[in-house]
Amino acid sequence: MINFIKKNFVILKIIPIVFFLSNCTSTKNNTKISQLSDIEIYSKGLVSLKKGNLSKASEEFDDVFLNYPFSSLSSKSEIMSAYTLYQNNEITKALAKLSSYIEMNPKGELTEYAHYLLAMCYYAQVSSEDRDPGASIKSLNSFKLIITKYPDTNYAKDAKLKIQLLNNTLAKNELNIGKFYLRKGAPASSIKRFKSILQNYQNTSVIPETLYRLSEAFLLIGLKDEAIKSNALLDYNFPNNSWTKLSKKLLINKSELNQKKDNEFSIINYFKDIF
Repeated sequence: MINFIKKNFVILKIIPIVFFLSNCTSTKNNTKISQLSDIEIYSKGLVSLKKGNLSKASEEFDDVFLNYPFSSLSSKSEIMSAYTLYQNNEITKALAKLSSYIEMNPKGELTEYAHYLLAMCYYAQVSSEDRDPGASIKSLNSFKLIITKYPDTNYAKDAKLKIQLLNNTLAKNELNIGKFYLRKGAPASSIKRFKSILQNYQNTSVIPETLYRLSEAFLLIGLKDEAIKSNALLDYNFPNNSWTKLSKKLLINKSELNQKKDNEFSIINYFKDIF
């Protein structure tokens, strides 16, 4: 029965009726019926994709999957449909299709690419460090999964770069929240955010400013010794950074900052304590 349906599948192309109002007559409804194979429909999808007609391409790839579910092109068509949706910025639809594919094909030939495209869909939603970091976290977790499951692929190489960028975005988000608490006169809350950055995002670009802001927060609650240690840590690791130069103005007794070389051991202990 299935073979019969597959062999006799047709696509109906309805030609609209044109009305001629001058004589109140009409033409007949002409229906052109053509039979297309899975390869022909898939090829049409590729042509539409190349021409930039993404919506049409997605529909044509769906036609292969829906009408030839047992075809060797079925899985490829499903992934290609998700890809065209991604390219057309229909992220929600692409995510739903990819999640369904991965669930139904946990070890499929194209599953590793499906994971990568899923991560890229989340990545496409990352717009600003000042907004909800939910998309960044989902994308980060997806890229980490790729590195774990497919470590030797090109997808893993790109995932590592994306992870670094996402860590920077999340670190900036934490830093901005910490600075917000500082402006609102809540240094204790800001300290928690700054310590979280030092613990979770150590290799990001915001570490120098984080150490500077941490010193500010410590001074606001009267912990001058902790502020000195934070400044020393900043000076020791980033001697030529602009935040290091600015940090020296925070403390009245600047000479204390010059003790970093003699107090290297205490700085290392402080770094351990802060974690």
